[in-house]
Amino acid sequence: MSDQTYDRPGPGMAAASLILGVFGLMVVWIPLIGMIAWVLSPLGLVLGLVALRNPAGRGVAIAGVTCSAIGLLACFGWAMLFGASVSI
Repeated sequence: MSDQTYDRPGPGMAAASLILGVFGLMVVWIPLIGMIAWVLSPLGLVLGLVALRNPAGRGVAIAGVTCSAIGLLACFGWAMLFGASVSI
């Protein structure tokens, strides 16, 4: 049995945040398939914010938070654009 403690997230959480953020940012621009970004972007944002507590992988976590936040903003932009076009 190892003496490792699991009180801090490893760099894997930061990498997962970056992957989810980039993938969410890529699919948000595809009509109908972009609905997946409504799940990927917030999940990547939460994982990145949790991973920021760990000094290992901090740069990757910042990149993941940034990509996820931009993807989430793009989701809200699409929702506002769709709402404006429907209300006309």
